[in-house]
Amino acid sequence: MKTISVTLHTGTHCIETEAKNSFRRLTGQLLETENEQEAAVLGQQLGLLREFIGTADFNALRASDERLAGIVQGICVVARNSNGKVTVTEIYDPG
Repeated sequence: MKTISVTLHTGTHCIETEAKNSFRRLTGQLLETENEQEAAVLGQQLGLLREFIGTADFNALRASDERLAGIVQGICVVARNSNGKVTVTEIYDPG
């Protein structure tokens, strides 16, 4: 089974704002797609983001890394860790 993840691009926004913006964008894509496989993946990504938005400690995340605070450009991956918790699993610089 393929691991579901969502990639967020920060720098213009913090991790929280970018997660919410991505949630809205993915919702729009889900409503517009006619492809069942794409709809299934989008649905899983939306579920992942919904859980992340509802459970993440965004203050701690922003304090932990300037990329998550939106101060500098960054790319982060939200996925389930080995314990099944939805969290930021990777943070790296773009390019």
